[in-house]
Amino acid sequence: MSALSHPIRIVHWGMPTGLGGLETFLMNVYRNIDRDLVQFDFLEPHNEIPLHFEDEITSLGGNIYRIMYSQRESLIKSRSCLRVFFQEHPEIAGVHVNTNFPYAFPLKYAKKAGIKLRILHAHNCIPDSYYAGESIPQYLMRQARTCIENRQVNAYPTNYFACSSLAANYMFPDQQYTLIRNGIDTEAFAFNQQTRDRLRAEFGIAKTTTVIGFCGNFRSQKNPVFTLDVFHAYHKRNPDSILLMVGDGELRNEVERHIGELGMNDCVRLTGIRTDMTDLYQAMDAFLLPSLFEGLGIVYIEAQCAGLPTIAASDMVPQEIEVTDNLHFISLKQPAAQWAQAMDEAIDSAHSRIGYAKQVRNAGYDIRDVASYLQEFYLKNASPAQT
Repeated sequence: MSALSHPIRIVHWGMPTGLGGLETFLMNVYRNIDRDLVQFDFLEPHNEIPLHFEDEITSLGGNIYRIMYSQRESLIKSRSCLRVFFQEHPEIAGVHVNTNFPYAFPLKYAKKAGIKLRILHAHNCIPDSYYAGESIPQYLMRQARTCIENRQVNAYPTNYFACSSLAANYMFPDQQYTLIRNGIDTEAFAFNQQTRDRLRAEFGIAKTTTVIGFCGNFRSQKNPVFTLDVFHAYHKRNPDSILLMVGDGELRNEVERHIGELGMNDCVRLTGIRTDMTDLYQAMDAFLLPSLFEGLGIVYIEAQCAGLPTIAASDMVPQEIEVTDNLHFISLKQPAAQWAQAMDEAIDSAHSRIGYAKQVRNAGYDIRDVASYLQEFYLKNASPAQT
């Protein structure tokens, strides 16, 4: 396809400020589309801190518009900011809302502005148990808000995307949707022995030591404290082992305290937030993430691509993450010792790590294929760009 005189512009809402699965996915797509044909812009809160990828976004030709007000801040500004934005930016050809919860408010004003393409993209699935501790007033307020949000979800999008069936059923159970796989660079995550040797040398890890990996924000959803319990049980069975925990977050102090309580200061490494996960997977021997819930969980795909035995919770993690024989499910109802045994067995039965990248790509999770699909979808369905 020849280049257009100028690219169509798709504005995204929902890019978080940190470094997690959603923002990684959006940037992976952005890097791999033909930006002579399609460009991305981003809507952010008016008082938002810089995005993790801010400099890269601007270098790729994207704009970041800090114009959004929440209804809690100002009922009037939450509406007028979008109305004025779409009036001032007729070049916007489509709006793509990425969210972890039912929310389609920006699409209401996109529809009023006559924007033809209005996508609602579900990225997570939050179980009722997440709200177990709320009070009766909080429950009533949430139910009222949910009624409003559900009306918007059903009224304003032209298209529904989801990363998994669980995410779709959570956000828009009555709508037809398109499965958009959380693509990764399968070539970059493929197993590499030289990288493994280099990383383990840098961390001072012996060749005989088994490395269990965890990657996620230190918050309740990712279950980092239970991860420590599982590794503690595993370490009793396999003393020559360490846990490599990549990430940070609100539970950091609790994680550090629990490490001390378990007497594991010498066998747990907290790396903080890292940008070299493609390399870190190579240094590991297995990947453990007992999330309480996930829309998909892109790290499960990355770990399998690197040929790692990967352990996930069967309770609220979508079955779509099982793209190779390296994925092993176990219920969160099982105690930590059972998780440790399952991980031990998975490692013992593991095959050569070569060839898993091809399996992941064949399952439809290569970012080049995902970006190509989205690019053609935007070009086919978006409004003609206006000058």
